[in-house]
Amino acid sequence: MKTVEASRKSSESIDDYLKAILALGGSAERRVQSKELAARLSVAPASITNMLQRLAAERQPLVAYQRHKGVTLSAAGKKRALEIVRHHRLIETFLHKILDYPVNKVHDEAERLEHFISEEFEERIAAKLGDPQIDPHGRCIPRLDGSMPTAHGPNCQCGN
Repeated sequence: MKTVEASRKSSESIDDYLKAILALGGSAERRVQSKELAARLSVAPASITNMLQRLAAERQPLVAYQRHKGVTLSAAGKKRALEIVRHHRLIETFLHKILDYPVNKVHDEAERLEHFISEEFEERIAAKLGDPQIDPHGRCIPRLDGSMPTAHGPNCQCGN
């Protein structure tokens, strides 16, 4: 039986994979190769393959994976990845604007917190900040529905 700690770590790991696939695939949603994920996540290639197979085998698959051809996010995987990106960027903005964290310190804090905030907390942060469209690094913050703000366009460098 999985412990709560092991389950939490597994969920964090899944979120990190989904975020990495979203970032590497870009707005064109190109297939991401396992070696790219391994480099991005600092994980052994065999671990990448195992996780991608697991994510593709979920009851509601989070990825579409073909060995040697790469991976893309499914609709469910993209929705979850954008939710985590939204959490991350809202937390960064909150830390910077409300708690006066320097910009160079907000990423690491947000990386730790992004997996654990509730939907109510997310809504309260967004409301407190006036529903921002851009984080302190100039990257677009996905909307609650997963769409990107009007500032986001084909030449946007926000990395989804």
